[in-house]
Amino acid sequence: MTGDPRAPGPRPVDDAAIEELVRDVVGGWTMPPVRLDAPSWRDRVRGPRARRLAAASGWLARAGQAATAAIALTVVAALVAVVITRPPADPGKSPEPSGGPTQRATREPEASLLPKLLVEGALPNPSELLVETGQGDFALVDLANGTIGGPLTGARYGSRVQVRADGSMVCLCLSESGNVGGSPTNAEVNLDRFDASGKLLSSTPVESLAGEPDPRDAGQVIPERPPHVLAAMGFSAGGRFGFVGWSVRAHPAWLSGVTVVDLQDGRVVSRLPLPDATTGDEDSRRVVVAPRVIGSTGDDGLLLARDWFEWTPPASESPSFMGDSEVFRARFTGGQWSDLAPVSLTGDCGATMLHGGGLPDGGTWLVCGRGPQLTVLRRITAEGGILPDVRIAGGEGIDGDTTALSPDRSALYVWDPASATLTRVDLATGETTRGEGLSARAEGGPLAALGHWLAPSAVAKSLLRGSVIVSPDGARVYAIGIKAGVDERDISGSTGVFVFDATTLESRGIWQPTADFVSLAISPDSRFVYAAGLPGVDFMGRRRVDQQASITVFDSRDGSTRLVAGELGADLITFRALAID
Repeated sequence: MTGDPRAPGPRPVDDAAIEELVRDVVGGWTMPPVRLDAPSWRDRVRGPRARRLAAASGWLARAGQAATAAIALTVVAALVAVVITRPPADPGKSPEPSGGPTQRATREPEASLLPKLLVEGALPNPSELLVETGQGDFALVDLANGTIGGPLTGARYGSRVQVRADGSMVCLCLSESGNVGGSPTNAEVNLDRFDASGKLLSSTPVESLAGEPDPRDAGQVIPERPPHVLAAMGFSAGGRFGFVGWSVRAHPAWLSGVTVVDLQDGRVVSRLPLPDATTGDEDSRRVVVAPRVIGSTGDDGLLLARDWFEWTPPASESPSFMGDSEVFRARFTGGQWSDLAPVSLTGDCGATMLHGGGLPDGGTWLVCGRGPQLTVLRRITAEGGILPDVRIAGGEGIDGDTTALSPDRSALYVWDPASATLTRVDLATGETTRGEGLSARAEGGPLAALGHWLAPSAVAKSLLRGSVIVSPDGARVYAIGIKAGVDERDISGSTGVFVFDATTLESRGIWQPTADFVSLAISPDSRFVYAAGLPGVDFMGRRRVDQQASITVFDSRDGSTRLVAGELGADLITFRALAID
């Protein structure tokens, strides 16, 4: 193309312009690399992703050469019409300052290799970040130099890190050993301390766990490769205590509980055993996931969730799955547990408990995941009654949690990244409010309509870790949008960061993607929003093997891009599993 694309008047038509538009149309019909090698057990518990284009593909195959030629002529005509008549779009940002009018979505930027470091103005604060890597470890990123350090802890998936106000770090670090049937039989949890530079200061053993392989499966190959021992970490409000949830198989039972460690001196303060659970009958196998603290009920009460899943036949390549979750309430005072009791009426809420808390009348609210496409709010009164469930659809094809709570835990936000729809639920009343991102209302024009007619959109399987966040001041919600794909194993690409007013859900703009965003974080003062980009692909989700992981920093006041660090290695980086003290 020639000339300034921001200049008024129609853009010149030449071979490069038409080639670019043709690539945009047919690019969605390719199959980029998949994000994950195979569905995890949690994928299977959440249900199949029923997105099939077989009917559309078969129709196109039967259309024959005559129809193909007609379609090709239609595409060319549409391209010429778009190039000649469509007004130029501003390739810049489409943010909106607080309180300003809603803007239209801007034109997508062209895919290009990201620079090692691009800084506009002063460095964002903080400029040193801790990220989780795709290997389950952690690393320090220096945005001043656009560099990432080596593995910090040597930990496995499930570890959690707390970043203190002075920059020092405390890790509940998990290590595993003793592989049997593709899964470890032993796990160790240590409390490791690091200074702000990542230097290990001390390591204190917290828990040693041993699980047994299921003796019924001796000599058999179990495709599911079930775990024998599981652990889940967390931190108390205020950061004084650490929680180590654990679950080990001791057939015919799963044993589980929660260990409390004082993060100041590494002492194990207390242990809370939970009731034993079954390993399944002869025709099924059950795995009981490590319990987690999911919220507080007030008056020193904590809620703990213990998910489980089972499958039958045990050794089948294509078994049937089912799952559910148990919830317990216990008092927690000074690191000590007391008054453990099950919470009734939680069955069939969902296979995964996401959040929990207390209602004004002394009752309990729970947020459950019933498959990736449905989030359920369940409210149980103090008298033991149950209020009507609130069901929020959306999030199909997403590997990751697409919910967030307001800072005061009074509202739930549920994000549908494909339709760019945000739902706010008042946890006490169940009242819902919906807001749509700008792209959800934008008209695609004749070319987009033709593309949808030829290949109806299907949501791709997308990896998101922290796809929706609420600013610490409670004023804004930020969420990652994804493009529609054409196959359930497709990488669909990013549509950018959508900005909403947290109260009204009015759209405040879209910040265009520089990469295929997978995770968000925000500075403690709500000033800067950090977006982690996937390595190996561009923002459209197309293979780009020379593109490394990246972090883009946006100024939340006007949406301007303040920094891009585009050479942060070939491993996935996200902001999950971190806690700020």
